[in-house]
This record gives sequence, C-alpha cells and structure tokens, in this order.
Amino acid sequence: MRHDSLRDTMANMMREAGCSDVRTEPALLPVNPNDFQSRSNTAEGARLDISVRGLQSAFERTFFDVRVSHPFAASNVTVSLKALYERNEAEKNTLYKDRVLQVEKGSFQPLVFLTTGGTGPSCTKVIKRMAGKIAAKKGENYSHVMDFVRTRLRFAMLRSVLIGVRGSRGKIIKEPHIGSVAFNLIPSWQPYDC
Repeated sequence: MRHDSLRDTMANMMREAGCSDVRTEPALLPVNPNDFQSRSNTAEGARLDISVRGLQSAFERTFFDVRVSHPFAASNVTVSLKALYERNEAEKNTLYKDRVLQVEKGSFQPLVFLTTGGTGPSCTKVIKRMAGKIAAKKGENYSHVMDFVRTRLRFAMLRSVLIGVRGSRGKIIKEPHIGSVAFNLIPSWQPYDC
C-alpha cells in the first residue's frame, strides 16, 4: 500500500510514453520451486508491480517491482546511500530476476526509491528512458519533460510517506492526464522593439 502511489504514477507515465500492454500487479506464471534458487520467489500467486511492452524495445516485455526504503531507519543509518541502493536492488533481483527471465521471457528492473527523494541506478535509467520517449512523442524539450517527471514522482513519494505517517483516509487521488500539459511553463522572453 505504501508504494501504490509510486507504482500508479510510474504506470501512468509509461502509458504516456507510448508503452503498450501496461499492467499493474500482473500475475506471474506458475513455476516449479525446484527449478530456482532457494531465495527466488516461487509462490503460486506471486505478482510484480508493473509490466509493460515497448519501453526497452518494441516487443520486449519488461517487469518492474517498486521498493520504497527509508535511509534513516535504524537498520539503514550506518549504510551509505550507494550501498543502500545496491542492497535493495540486489534483493529484488534475487527474488524475481531469474523467474522473469526463465519463465516470463522478459526483462526485470527493480525500481528503488528512497523516502528522501532519491532513486536507485536502475530506476534512474528507467526514468530517463521514459522521459526521453515522452519528449519524443510530445515534441517537447527533454529537460522540461524530465523536470515534470521528477516533480510528479516527488509528489507521489510525498503521498507514500504521508500514508506511512498518518495512514490512509480512503480518498482516492486521481492522476491528471498529461496529454494537455505544457512542459515549458515559462514563455520565452522577447525584447520590445523600439
């Protein structure tokens, strides 16, 4: 529940980027637990957070799993940010990567976010790719789109943190459709001719 806002925001932006077959919490195919490492998630009802086609290449199906971590938690205080990102990405890769590659025949990317606003290396690459596709599709400047995407993700993270602090109050926030958003809100300056 805590990461649902980030999951939904990422899925909506992937739709806007032109990705097809965007699904949230897709069920994974059943597997034989003996075919995988002991730490792989082989549960029958296992689900990942997002699956899309067309982000990396036209027909490749990519799966994503979101993790939100707090760097000031007692277990993370003595760990550097780089090590925290690496540990969280490694845990997600251990749980899902083999299963996605061997059974689902797709690729897997962990999306690691920190409550302070940072993103892991894998997540950063995905965000840059997504922003590039949105900029190309809309004919906008990449830097303006990237600013918009990062701002949207920061607000989604803020919602996630607030849910963690105060709990859910039941009101559902609908994400705005970005089809009509102007990414460069500052008009270009033109001097007056005398």
